[in-house]
Amino acid sequence: MAAICGVVTGARGFMARQKSNYRVAVGRQAMSSFLTNLTAQYSSIYVTGLGASAVQLGGISSIASGFGALLSLPVGWLVDRYSLRKIYTMGVFLTAFGALLYGIAPTWHFIILASLAMVPASQFLGAGCSVVCRDSVANKDRLTAQNTCVTLASLSGLFAPMIAAALVAQAGGLTTEGIRPLYWIQAMGYLMVFHLVFKKLKEPDHMRDSRPAATTEFVADFRLLLDTRSPLKKWVVVALLTSMPMAITAPFIQLYAYEFKGADAVTLAAMTTAMVLTRLVFGIPLGRLADRFGRKRLIFALTPLWYASFIILVMARNPGMLIAAGALQTFYNIASGAAGAMGMELVPPDMAGRWHGVLGMLGGLVVVPAPLIGGLIYRHWNPIWVFLLPLLVDLIIRLPLLATVPETLDRLPDGSRED
Repeated sequence: MAAICGVVTGARGFMARQKSNYRVAVGRQAMSSFLTNLTAQYSSIYVTGLGASAVQLGGISSIASGFGALLSLPVGWLVDRYSLRKIYTMGVFLTAFGALLYGIAPTWHFIILASLAMVPASQFLGAGCSVVCRDSVANKDRLTAQNTCVTLASLSGLFAPMIAAALVAQAGGLTTEGIRPLYWIQAMGYLMVFHLVFKKLKEPDHMRDSRPAATTEFVADFRLLLDTRSPLKKWVVVALLTSMPMAITAPFIQLYAYEFKGADAVTLAAMTTAMVLTRLVFGIPLGRLADRFGRKRLIFALTPLWYASFIILVMARNPGMLIAAGALQTFYNIASGAAGAMGMELVPPDMAGRWHGVLGMLGGLVVVPAPLIGGLIYRHWNPIWVFLLPLLVDLIIRLPLLATVPETLDRLPDGSRED
């Protein structure tokens, strides 16, 4: 308890130094974390309970990812050139609507509609958070700011899995109808988040006096982004390879633990709780280390730990090993956050939305087929390779390429490097 109080006290002082929009974004993330963790460990079981196979489960993720790739460029452009506040607020509302659709789904086919509703919500919020972070936080505090946000979100979501497990047990256990009430609670909670964001979020300073851009400027704006002095083209490849492991494995982690390792509702909840606790303990300290010594060093140090999470998962012989695997998966998220901070520091603040859009669109080339490929491997080859193949690709391709990208910690706000 003393450690948690220390985290909260330190985070409070850090947040007080930042702009109000950052605090709003942190509040939104903290509330959303609790709501997300109510259903995160049960979503694949819920969808398969509605009649979907593993291949169809992966196909749903692929369809949603493809839709997201189509939306990424226009959403990123609109955030930069139109209104952060309107788009971010709409993202929260659509999240509530998507949760409602999950709750009323009669068959797995309906989940496709629910997933498609969630896609623009994710795009709006992701691009909006990129702009808020780039506008509100200095480079020297950037990863600390990201990890403070995620750590407080982890604290908020700490007890959600166990609360959800108790609710599921009362509603009938690990069945579709036992899980369904969680989505109703989730939808109502997201409406409360919508109220907070609608009242408190402000337009960034650099956008308040800007006019809506003509659609003819769309292509020119993205050409200008890629013509900046930063090594963005190489970084795009690094970013895509960073997102690939979770794109392939995420739909199947809980399902694999349930089907092949005998995990019950409590164990699945404990896996998620362990992930949250690990982020709570290590998030802010590792962020401070990265802001002091560099993002690349942190990425290289943490990568073996999330490799170990998947190896332990496939070797698990008891619930303790499954929980340990869940805890170590946190280091993938922290390392990915460091990679995201590097990418954001390569672009000027007024291009942050477009940069998010470029990564989202090109990311679809990797993310769209990834869950479907994972589903095919899971059902028709051997499920352990869903978790081991991405590690081999990361080790052989991404890490050597990352080694050639310069550190970004000393870059100026306009994307140039300090002398």
